[in-house]
Amino acid sequence: MNEDTADAARYGEGCAAFYDEIYPPPGSQALRMLVGLAAGGAVLEAGVGTGRYALPLLAHGLPVHGIEASPAMRQQLRRKPGAAALGLTAGDFSRVSAPGRYTLVLCLTDTLALLPDRCSQRAALERLARSMAPGAKLLLETAHGSCAAPAEVDIEFLSAAGKRSYRVSLLPLHLAELDDWTAGCGLRLAARWRNWQAQDWNGENGMVLSLYVAAGD
Repeated sequence: MNEDTADAARYGEGCAAFYDEIYPPPGSQALRMLVGLAAGGAVLEAGVGTGRYALPLLAHGLPVHGIEASPAMRQQLRRKPGAAALGLTAGDFSRVSAPGRYTLVLCLTDTLALLPDRCSQRAALERLARSMAPGAKLLLETAHGSCAAPAEVDIEFLSAAGKRSYRVSLLPLHLAELDDWTAGCGLRLAARWRNWQAQDWNGENGMVLSLYVAAGD
């Protein structure tokens, strides 16, 4: 497989070594939701990173495939127990697709905002939609309330090893854009939640979960 060294790979170079200190494993409520949405079918995660969602889903008995552009992130992932069972495609998910069709497709932790422009973001959604089986679900986690212009953000936090920092380029998305682009891919908005407890989103700032459903047979 050809290595894709597009902009999407750069994020991992700055934080892969301590990514799991920034983002802890998903809670039990999140895993219950995802397992329920998958309904025993195959799962695709775009921007799989260090596998913080993918590996627990594998442990629940689901077949999981990930797409990841960053070699540093893939290296961290492959070091983890159980990672050998994870299907993995190297590349920017706006440019490469995973083999097969999936019952649940995930793009979480505002990963779409890491893509450098609107064309890449839209292309990514089109590729993900083509990876969905009839009646499949797409779950997107995006940030609401941020500036819609490109931004360079410096992130700092304290870890067991001391102060850590890295820089990330973000291009936040409007929910209206997501709805328009996904509708153009034949997907229907089924729910919009403000947390993993599936509480309805009512315009609050912060992370938002948007669930889309593909047409059936």
